[in-house]
Amino acid sequence: MMKNSVTTKFPRRYAKICLSQKGELNLAKRIFISFLILTFVILTAISSSKANRYEELLGEYTSTFEKALAQVNLTLSDVTFDINDRNIWGGDKFRLRFFDTLIENPFKIRKYIPLIADNAVTNAGDLPMLITIAQSRLNYGIRLGLVSDPLELYKKKLEETLPENYLIDGISSLYKVTNQSLTDTERSYITQTSTGIPVELGKSTALFLYALADIITYRNFALKSVSDFIQKSEITDTVDTFVRSAAEEIENEALEKDLGFAYFTEYLLDNFDFNYLNTGGELLAFVTKEMLNQLTTSEFKGEFSFTFETPYGVIALNGNQQDSYASGMPYLLVIDTGGNDTYFGGAGNVSMQNPVSALIDLKGDDVYQNEERLIPSFGAGVFGYGFLFDLDGKDSYSSEFVSQGAGIFGVGVLFDKAGNDTYKGVSNVQGAGTYGTGILSDIGGNDYYECYQLGQGYGFTKGVGLLLDSSGDDRYTANDTDIRFPSSQTKEHNSSLAQGCGFGRRNDYLTGHSWAGGIGMLFDVVGNDNYSCGVFGQGVGYWYGTGILLDKAGDDTYKGIWYVQGASAHFALGIVEDLEGSDRYTASMNMAQGAGHDFSIGWLHDSSGNDTYKAPNLSLGGGNANGIGIFWDEKGDDSYTSSGTTLGKANPPGGGLRDIIICLGLFADTGGNDTYPADVPIAGNNKSWSQFGETEGKRLPAVKGVGIDTIVVGSL
Repeated sequence: MMKNSVTTKFPRRYAKICLSQKGELNLAKRIFISFLILTFVILTAISSSKANRYEELLGEYTSTFEKALAQVNLTLSDVTFDINDRNIWGGDKFRLRFFDTLIENPFKIRKYIPLIADNAVTNAGDLPMLITIAQSRLNYGIRLGLVSDPLELYKKKLEETLPENYLIDGISSLYKVTNQSLTDTERSYITQTSTGIPVELGKSTALFLYALADIITYRNFALKSVSDFIQKSEITDTVDTFVRSAAEEIENEALEKDLGFAYFTEYLLDNFDFNYLNTGGELLAFVTKEMLNQLTTSEFKGEFSFTFETPYGVIALNGNQQDSYASGMPYLLVIDTGGNDTYFGGAGNVSMQNPVSALIDLKGDDVYQNEERLIPSFGAGVFGYGFLFDLDGKDSYSSEFVSQGAGIFGVGVLFDKAGNDTYKGVSNVQGAGTYGTGILSDIGGNDYYECYQLGQGYGFTKGVGLLLDSSGDDRYTANDTDIRFPSSQTKEHNSSLAQGCGFGRRNDYLTGHSWAGGIGMLFDVVGNDNYSCGVFGQGVGYWYGTGILLDKAGDDTYKGIWYVQGASAHFALGIVEDLEGSDRYTASMNMAQGAGHDFSIGWLHDSSGNDTYKAPNLSLGGGNANGIGIFWDEKGDDSYTSSGTTLGKANPPGGGLRDIIICLGLFADTGGNDTYPADVPIAGNNKSWSQFGETEGKRLPAVKGVGIDTIVVGSL
């Protein structure tokens, strides 16, 4: 039999048929040689393609990583999980293609994540693009404006409308959606009370109302295949039910307490049309973008007020006076042109009959305080769309649950353009997507974010959560002093599931109805920032979820407890990318700073700066139970303090098939004069080392740990 090599000699039986009696090449030999040449070319091209692929991803550091892995007979392409090995354990229903892309080649992370973040940063003020960027990480990418202007018909209708009729025509068009018409009394009321409304404000409102029929139609199409099921179920208030489940405890625990609710939710996940949902959300984003363009080029003076209740909610248009907006009110559209206002509600779908809720505040130091803890608010889309835009002022946001950029079978957005702002919430807040999209984009100011769990860039099944802060010295806190959600790892700390967390429903030990996790992303652009959390946070993934934290610049501080700072558990991805600055990382208990557990990959890459790492067991490139942990500090004079399974080391998986499936810890410091712990003598400047896993005194070939330190590129 031929060996798997193009240089192998021909067996004699082939030689006989390839040579004529005169020793000349016959047709068979020419064909066979041509086949070998073609095979050689293809194999060479494949090999070259793989090499080029890693050179593109790792650049000048490619050979350094190759040298490190060669110590344990691995190549760069070996740093992955065979999908067939993962499939043995299953449980990946609703798995995302984006997850597959990165877990199959983790070295793509170095290029892919900064590019995605750059794209988001560039479009931080462009809501349609920001929504597209977030949702394209799911399997439901919509790009409405790619070919033509999605607002063309509505703009044409505006041109055909007399300015004095903007409001009454816009409201009349909305009524047609419900096969109703305005009464004479209502027409008279609108005419009399809207006389003081500036023309540009009426124009923006009319554009919103003209488009609303299509936005609601898309939302209803999303529900079409599940509406009968919802009506026949015992759930009487769908919005309230899902808000309660998101508020009371971690997603998994809420679902396991009520199997009927879990069945109901899975049916929705199987049949709800997220493409239609996202189409409506993106259309609303284009509409509100155009409204902002119109409103910000106009100057609104004086005080005025207009309020009207439609079948889909209340329209409220107010001037520069100080206004107060009621809690629990089903607002359809709020536009406030100035004043220091107080909002007790708004920009949240309070019921299934309130599918759209948009709020635009142009100026003022405003207070957003929702005292009704179980009513969505301030950029919360629940089976619909909740958008909030605050364009100026020092603002404070306070609400407990499902708020500040949260989506549950919906799209929720909070956009704050300027000011030193404060955001406080408990759960499902500040860029949280649970079966939907949640986005918080803050453009300017030194901001403070506080939640307890499920926030600050959190994605559950079929969900994406994005928190994007473009500038300022910011502080991100997942409260770990008031223990309201004690972790199963340690009851003395909260389960944070925040600051770039992708989370899924693990159910293999119960009914087997596991759901792959979503995507949570936190991108901070510039500033000296502070991140703190309890258990599960700061670029963490669980059960096929993907959690990403990227900080682009600044001297930053990271503090957490367990499963933090580029860590992951159970078929997941946890990623931290810090691109500039001298940073301090501290984790106190376990699994941190590039640590993977149970078919997961944990990744921490710090590009530059003189950094300090205080790490626990299973850290700094630690692999556990067939996990892959990758730690890479690219440049700078760094300091490491750690013990246990650390600095490129892996633990034995525990027997059976797992003992022959990869478990890897990879540590790389590729620049600078560094300080290592004295009790890890194998590590040091300009050294490479390997640490094999053993059980009962026997080395397990699949369990490998490697480390490498170079003072400059290629110096080893």
